Amino acid sequence: MKFRDKKPVTLDLDHMKVLHMEAIDQLELMQSALKAAEDSTGTMRDVLDQMALNHWHAYMDIIHMIAL
Repeated sequence: MKFRDKKPVTLDLDHMKVLHMEAIDQLELMQSALKAAEDSTGTMRDVLDQMALNHWHAYMDIIHMIAL
């Protein structure tokens, strides 16, 4: 079995900060949509729930980019 040589990893700290801030923004937007959905009914509640889910997926995409 041959192991790959370890290569040094370079991080763009400014880019990482931007990604972290975007992740936080997505969570805050998700929280706002969920709070609004609690007070809504019918189609509006469905739309807000979908918005919250979309923000969750965006958050997870950002976390995935950070982990790479």
